[in-house]
Amino acid sequence: MPNTTAPVGPVEPFDSPDDQTSSAALERRESEKVITDWEDETRRLGRALALMTLDFSAMTGPKWAHRFIISVGRVAEDCVLLFYGARFGALMELPANLGYSLPLMAHLPTRYVPVFAKGCMNAMLQGAPVRIQGTVDRENGRQELYRAAFIRLSIDAKRLQRLALGAFNCRVTERQA
Repeated sequence: MPNTTAPVGPVEPFDSPDDQTSSAALERRESEKVITDWEDETRRLGRALALMTLDFSAMTGPKWAHRFIISVGRVAEDCVLLFYGARFGALMELPANLGYSLPLMAHLPTRYVPVFAKGCMNAMLQGAPVRIQGTVDRENGRQELYRAAFIRLSIDAKRLQRLALGAFNCRVTERQA
């Protein structure tokens, strides 16, 4: 069962689950980057960021590696993963280049289903960026430390479709006693 906390405090940044060589000084948290980008773009536009204002050509680049867009249903089982970056896909063991319209809860590793359900729902209710961090246990006795951000996004000004823009990253450590 995941142990989730919010807000995120000062913790070492994550890269890949099993790579312990990333430098804390050189890497900025992916979840904070997506929030900063969202805030900058919202200020630039003078209104809430909508799906139609995203630069889709940039979505295959390194900036989007840990990011995702989810269509949020009324219940967690109705959430659909519309897009995900390459690193997010690798971390979640998702098929490469098939990140379109995947039922979210059926394709996520079971250990992350509660994290994404909570993040999506809280983003819709709060209307502000949601930061989540915590730990999940792995089957091999180790733990994954994760950070995620979820931001409510709309398709248009009427906000009929509920979307979440976000980022996720994690790393593997030995289990804490």
